[in-house]
Amino acid sequence: MRKTTYSHYDLGNYNKKLKTLAIAKFLGVDFNPAQLQVADNHAVDMENIIFEDRVNQKRRGWEQLAKIEPYHYHVVVDELGTIEERINTTSFNAFWEFEDAEGQRHYIAHIGKLLYEVTNIGQDATFLDFHLEPLVETKVVGNNTYHLAIELEDYKSFAQTGYGRLFIFGGNKLLVLKVKNGNFELKEVEDDEDTYIPVTTIGITEVDSAVNEQQILDDVNLMTQWRRNKCVSGTYLDDGVSLRTTRFTDYQLDTSVKPKKPTDINDIKITISSLKEI
Repeated sequence: MRKTTYSHYDLGNYNKKLKTLAIAKFLGVDFNPAQLQVADNHAVDMENIIFEDRVNQKRRGWEQLAKIEPYHYHVVVDELGTIEERINTTSFNAFWEFEDAEGQRHYIAHIGKLLYEVTNIGQDATFLDFHLEPLVETKVVGNNTYHLAIELEDYKSFAQTGYGRLFIFGGNKLLVLKVKNGNFELKEVEDDEDTYIPVTTIGITEVDSAVNEQQILDDVNLMTQWRRNKCVSGTYLDDGVSLRTTRFTDYQLDTSVKPKKPTDINDIKITISSLKEI
């Protein structure tokens, strides 16, 4: 949207005699239902009148430059991978500019519940040729094509830029948008591989080990559900003299292993480093 270029009718060109009313000491609006009893220095209708530069004046009008069409997209609604089709609204919630890790500038709009890339801005004088491309992942399953999207809440949102990424506070989740291999990648911050996963506890030895100590290293990072524990090798004294290394060891981690999604169990990794017990 932008200000119109329309010009108002010039009363100076009116040939007939005009009847004018001089209003002194204007005192505002009077909404008395009996409009004929309103004083001359009161107004009965102030539609599109604003107080600017210390005077009351007509507010400029607006003209529509472009119309956003509803967009059909899909979301995964449960842990079983069920896909549901939805229609996006056309409410404009936010607009951002950010520079990716390679120095390229991008313009992102939050419209309805989706993010769009805005391209071809200002190629002509009317600014009507910009293009909106929804940030969705196209997935083909059999004969069906799905446009999978991550939804935001449909109201005004906020974002910050940093490290070549755009961090979006979408109301229901914290998202990160970045460019990877020339394509946009939108994830929840906790699922992004670049989000730091803290090593919360180090020196964890196996149950019944001759050496048993744990030390706290990092605090829990509230931006991700993941944490790392550093375990050492499972060695123990067999007869009080010789050492033996066990193949299958049990460790007492500093928290229970309960991933947010069942599929995340495949991403759980335990690092084993060697420690010679004396």
